[in-house]
Amino acid sequence: MPDTVGLHICFDELGREIEILDVTPVARDKYRIEETPIFNPGIALGDIIRVKEKQGISYYVETVEKSGFRRYAWLLSKEAASSKEIRDIKQRIKDDEGRTEQIFGGLLVIHMPHNSGIDVEGEMARIIEQFEL
Repeated sequence: MPDTVGLHICFDELGREIEILDVTPVARDKYRIEETPIFNPGIALGDIIRVKEKQGISYYVETVEKSGFRRYAWLLSKEAASSKEIRDIKQRIKDDEGRTEQIFGGLLVIHMPHNSGIDVEGEMARIIEQFEL
């Protein structure tokens, strides 16, 4: 399996929205996204995209294949984001072959396989209620 690399990806034609994202090469000019981009909410972890390179920047062309994950996201308080409850649910998600990301500390993004038995929305609702978010 190819190694994950950091790739400068631009999501607009003018070159204003460039992110360095962890990706795994899967074919010529095609990469699997290994983290959620900030500048393009239509692309998520696990998606395979095609890019066109110009002057060291890879310009997004299209999504070739969507990931097999369902994506959820919550904005958490600092207290909730660092809580035992969040650590516990993140471990359960990992054990169920899902993935989690914490972006800027408080944005929790959860990626779950479609066949997961975990009620992510229900469990997060209980955590949010506990922290009065």
